[in-house]
Amino acid sequence: MDFVMLDSSAALADLCEEARASGRLGLDTEFLWERTYSPQICLAQVNVDNRVYLADPLDGVDLQPISELISDPAVEVVMHAPHADLVAFALRHGAEPVNTFDTQVTAGFTGLSAGLAYEKLVYEVTRQKVQPSESFSDWSRRPLQDKQLQYAGEDVEHLFNMRDTLVAKLQELGREEWAREELTRRFDGVEHFMTAPDEAWRKVGRRGKLGPGDLAVLREVAAWRENLARSRDLPVGWVAKDPTMIEIARRQPASQRDLVRVRGVDGSMKAREQSELLAAIERGRSAEPILEEGAAPIRGVRRRIAVAKGLATALLRARCEAEEIASELVGTSSDVEELIGWIAGGKTDASAPFLLRGWREPFGLDLVDLVDGRIQLQLVDDDPYLVIHRVE
Repeated sequence: MDFVMLDSSAALADLCEEARASGRLGLDTEFLWERTYSPQICLAQVNVDNRVYLADPLDGVDLQPISELISDPAVEVVMHAPHADLVAFALRHGAEPVNTFDTQVTAGFTGLSAGLAYEKLVYEVTRQKVQPSESFSDWSRRPLQDKQLQYAGEDVEHLFNMRDTLVAKLQELGREEWAREELTRRFDGVEHFMTAPDEAWRKVGRRGKLGPGDLAVLREVAAWRENLARSRDLPVGWVAKDPTMIEIARRQPASQRDLVRVRGVDGSMKAREQSELLAAIERGRSAEPILEEGAAPIRGVRRRIAVAKGLATALLRARCEAEEIASELVGTSSDVEELIGWIAGGKTDASAPFLLRGWREPFGLDLVDLVDGRIQLQLVDDDPYLVIHRVE
């Protein structure tokens, strides 16, 4: 595979103008994310008019022109599993993604899995083979080896071919609008790639055991952790781990003496940071308690969910297989539970469950019919092994 190593920021800027004129850009990055709040981009690979270029930000090449293309609605940015790459551009370059085409997600609308690795999807779609992954390389070390550069270039070499083949299949199946809706939902808008501090508490594990008052404290201390981690460019877990956050929200220490007795809070936390954390705890104590959405349903509803979930999941998978769409793309186990709980609770919630929104609605309506007794399932000996009967 041939590629060009760009040697200056000006060269990348000129190339990005070519991409803007063509209306699309193939993009991938190699990054490290073990020791920082946001991914550190070590190499950027771009495809412009089926020509491959590499840009090294660690050698002084400014990636801002790529960020501007990511934010340009007139330029389709073709990527594979791009979430982490877009997090890096959003946090480090101010990108606001607006027209992203993800080959991995799109494949799920064409009868393939929605989680295939790049090299597997390349083979499934184009029958081309790419060399073994160098994804566990230390991309921050210089000089980069030739095999690393070859691997990096191959990560964008096939993007346009895959994109065009997948779109043709979408058009054949009449699902181009479905795919565009899903890509927009997942990737349009910076909010998908930046955690708002006042929403960070929703990412804290094992918070379900906390009461409403404790959750109000957790919201404030999680926001404190998020802001501190971002300002110091550290992983949030390096500031304080989730179990420590839960314990602080439960104990609600009111003094530095009490605070340092919480497991996970030690002398490495500066006095100023301890004071800021105590202030966050106090704000949480003074705030309105949080009644979290999705709280445990009443016993009768829980029982109905438990009974219906297996059948509903089987129906969803059967429908997805018949329609040649990846079931993991349509909905998760939690989405099925949400829908059954909504039905069992009298369908009174103002907002429709996830499985009844947008392109997923036909699949969700089948589950409603199943739970309401308008669909029956029968096991048979031959393919497809599960037969769906509609009851008038």
